[in-house]
Amino acid sequence: MNDNRISKVLEVKEVKAINHSISTLKETLGFLQNLTPLERKNLPKINNANKIFTEDSIHVLESKPKWVPEALTPVEARKDLTLFEQLDPVILELEGLLRQLKDTQVIAGSEAYKTALTVYRLADAGRKMPIEGAQSSYELLKTRFSQSVNNTNGDIDNETTES
Repeated sequence: MNDNRISKVLEVKEVKAINHSISTLKETLGFLQNLTPLERKNLPKINNANKIFTEDSIHVLESKPKWVPEALTPVEARKDLTLFEQLDPVILELEGLLRQLKDTQVIAGSEAYKTALTVYRLADAGRKMPIEGAQSSYELLKTRFSQSVNNTNGDIDNETTES
């Protein structure tokens, strides 16, 4: 059974096109801001419930009531709300794309790692037979495998092959 879900290497021109597209996005979205974790936590956020309140408040501002200070204008509030609405579908698309990128990376890495584990097991079996070259390959892989397991602290599902 072949469970190789991905067989792809990006060509140089594809990497360049991706990087160019990212650069174009960054340039086009040059107004983007970064928040500190505290700002992200403390800033009031718009949602479906308070979006209607926000729209209604802007309509009130647009009617220029006498009780609202002149410094408080609807222009910036309207721009902010419009930008919020414009960014929503962009964020949804990019979040979906980012999820696909991450999932594809996980699949590719998993396939490479499963192959590495198979080679390690074969080297272990080969050294026990013994087959020429298997012992040195096993020793190299054993060292690297032990280092990788110690660095990840993860469960390896009995993937070790030491005797």
